Amino acid sequence: MTDQVFQLQPRLLTPGAGPTLSFLGVNLAYKVSSADTAGAWALLEYVAPPKFAGPPLHWHKVTNEAFYVLEGVVTFRKGEEVFKGEPGAMVYIPTGILHTFSNQEDTPARFLTFLSPGGFEEYFKELAALAQSEPIWPPKDMKKLLALYEKYDNFFPEK
Repeated sequence: MTDQVFQLQPRLLTPGAGPTLSFLGVNLAYKVSSADTAGAWALLEYVAPPKFAGPPLHWHKVTNEAFYVLEGVVTFRKGEEVFKGEPGAMVYIPTGILHTFSNQEDTPARFLTFLSPGGFEEYFKELAALAQSEPIWPPKDMKKLLALYEKYDNFFPEK
């Protein structure tokens, strides 16, 4: 019996390249997925539409996130602290920190999202499928959405 060694492959992408996903006005380009890094990390290019409310305030038990703003202005919230990220701004959110982001501006915002460890990027695929299967958003029956949040390491503050 031989040991199989996972060989990581370099990834060279031209601007705009990579598998894409669009839902709820958001456009995502998968630049590097966890499958490319043996589960270590993933990198997504995220385009948030104007006046995008963003995800609910949440935290992760396992996932660390970093954001790097490329275009527009992204409003980040860490606990009670609010930060307006302009192009070149970077935000790092380690596990256990309440956070969210939004685009409060009248123009789209584009940023990179680094996720470590990898795997969380699959959440967006399932969220897109759920959003497309529902007649209204958010759905009337929140059970599927809440199950998806929990499956992908999204936790919310106690009310």
